[in-house]
Amino acid sequence: FFQRGYNEIREVKQFHFTGWPDHGVPYNATGLLSFIRRVKLSNPPSAGPIVVHCSAGAGRTGCYIVIDIMLDMAEREGVVDIYNCVKALRSRRINMVQTEEQYIFIHDAILEACLCGETAIPVCEFKAAYFDMIRIDSQTNSSHLKDEFQTLNSVTPRLQAEDCSIACLPRNHDKNRFMDMLPPDRCLPFLITIDGESSNYINAALMD
Repeated sequence: FFQRGYNEIREVKQFHFTGWPDHGVPYNATGLLSFIRRVKLSNPPSAGPIVVHCSAGAGRTGCYIVIDIMLDMAEREGVVDIYNCVKALRSRRINMVQTEEQYIFIHDAILEACLCGETAIPVCEFKAAYFDMIRIDSQTNSSHLKDEFQTLNSVTPRLQAEDCSIACLPRNHDKNRFMDMLPPDRCLPFLITIDGESSNYINAALMD
């Protein structure tokens, strides 16, 4: 970044999180947590504060800032205080964290971060890390890989019948091999039908 009349050149990095839906909150916090960590790593200690903004600069912006602050607080002090953090932000800008859904999402995000930690492994270190993960601990008779998988199961949301309402429609029953393995409505790909009357449902799910 170069401004006329000044000799100093500054580097400006812009990050854009595209995984936040137009309404509501992300289905899980994994992507946002990874995004926040990436932003923090790109910001050197000598840099100024990070500028965060969404459409109104309140709801999603507030969520991001609170999660970022709480991650630092958890690492530094071993505690989190989401309530007072949001309260402090609202004393400086109206409607920071606008909805109850966003407030719940912040808690879910911090819970996932505290339970799962940083799981990304550089490719050059993966072989050594993997062999370390499968090593059995003599005291617990378990491995880090097994513990990580159990943690993954504990934080994975369980689908309810209403989440798979399209798959549960009577006209789609014949397309489901197992009724306990159904795709959620939010991830469905839809087929293009020729006659316009056939069901466009398929037992499949779109993955990011």
